[in-house]
Amino acid sequence: MRERSHRVAIIGAGVVGCLVAYGLRECPDVEVICIDKGPPENELAGTGLNVGPNSLKILRQFSPELADSLQVEGVSLPWESWVAGITDGTVIFDLPLSQVAENAGIRIRWAELYRQLRQPLGDRIRYNTIALSMGYRDSDRLYLEIENQETGIREAFEDIDLIVGCDGRYSQVRSSFFGGSPTPEHLGVCLYRLLVPQKGGLIADYQQWFYNGSRLLSFAIPGDEVYIAGSFPLDASLEIRDNQKTVEYLRQCYTPPPGLSPVCQFLVDAVCEHLEEIHWARVQDIPIVFGDEGGRVLCLGDASHAMYPTLGQGASQAFEDGCYVGALLRQALQESLVDFPALVARLEQVRRDRITFVRQFSREASDSLLAGSHPVAELQAKTQPAFLAKLRRLYQDTPLLAEALTLG
Repeated sequence: MRERSHRVAIIGAGVVGCLVAYGLRECPDVEVICIDKGPPENELAGTGLNVGPNSLKILRQFSPELADSLQVEGVSLPWESWVAGITDGTVIFDLPLSQVAENAGIRIRWAELYRQLRQPLGDRIRYNTIALSMGYRDSDRLYLEIENQETGIREAFEDIDLIVGCDGRYSQVRSSFFGGSPTPEHLGVCLYRLLVPQKGGLIADYQQWFYNGSRLLSFAIPGDEVYIAGSFPLDASLEIRDNQKTVEYLRQCYTPPPGLSPVCQFLVDAVCEHLEEIHWARVQDIPIVFGDEGGRVLCLGDASHAMYPTLGQGASQAFEDGCYVGALLRQALQESLVDFPALVARLEQVRRDRITFVRQFSREASDSLLAGSHPVAELQAKTQPAFLAKLRRLYQDTPLLAEALTLG
C-alpha cells in the first residue's frame, strides 16, 4: 500500500473494459490508461447479440444513464420471450421472460452496443493501440509499454497499481501473467453467425429451431435485420470440414422429413445465400482465472471465463463483471490507501462463484446441440421446474451493488 494517486491500466475497450473505465472516470486522483487495438467506430464488431435480463438489472444499479441509453428506440429492441421448437414449426415451449426475470433483456447490434458504451468515455480510450509488453518490476509495481498502430508512437508507463485484462478470449494479459494461452475445452459443435435483411416480419423476438443436433437461432434487431446463429454437431475430430460449409450439407442439417416451416425455410435460405459472409468457429470454453499470484492483475469477461454461448451469457457476464468491478474499484480508489491484492481477492471471491454456476448451467443447456441429441425431450425438460429455477437464478441473482458497497 502506498499513499499517492493510483494508476490503473485497462487492456481492451469492449463491454467489460468500457464499464470498468466508466466506473473510474470521475476518480480525480486515478490515472486510467485504457487501450483498444481497434478503431473508435468499430462497424465490423460482430453481428448482433441478445443481452440478458441480468445484464440490464445490474447495469441499472451501476449507471441508470447507461441503461437508459441502451434501451432507446432505434438502438435496441426488447427481449421479452423465448420460443423453441422443431424446424418443421412445432413449438415445444413459448416462455415469457417475465416468468423467470424481473425485467426484459435487449436485442442489439454489436457495433451499436460498442458505440453506446464508448460514447461517454470520449478521449479516455486510446484506440488503434496495442500492448507491446507488460509485467512486474517488483512485487507491487507493474509496467506497460504500448504502441499506436497508426502513428507508431510508443509510450511506457511505470508504477502501475493494477492491470485489468479485458482483451477477450485470446487475451494478451492472460498469456503474460497466467502461463500462456489457456487450453480450451471443445463442445463438439460448429457455430456460425450472420446478419441478413428481414423478410415480411417473419422473425421477431428470440427463437430457436432444432432438427436432431442442428440448431437455428434468430431474432430481429433495429434496422430491419435478422441475426442468425446456426450450429451443427462435429465428429470426434472436432474439425469443420469443407464439405460441411456447403449449401447441400446445411440444407440436410436442418430439413426434417415433413419439410421446413416458413420461418425456418427463410433462415436456411438466408444462410445458404450468404455463405461467403460466414465465419466458422468451434464452440469452446476455457478455465476460469481472475487475479494473478501477485494480486495486481485481474482478468474479466472472455479473458477470464469465455464460455459456451448456449444461454447467451458471454456478453451478459461481461456486463456483470464490469458493473461489479467498476463499482467496487471506484469506491476503493476514492480512498487514499488501497490494498490491491486484498481488493482483487475480494472481487474474485464473488465473481468466481457466480461464473462457476453460469458456466455449468450453459454446459447443461447445450445438450440439444450435440450429436445424437433428442431435441423434443430436451426442450420439454427446459419447461420443467428444475430448469426454470436455474433460469430465475441466472436472470435474477446478480450481485447487489448497494449491498456490496456497504460491505466495503
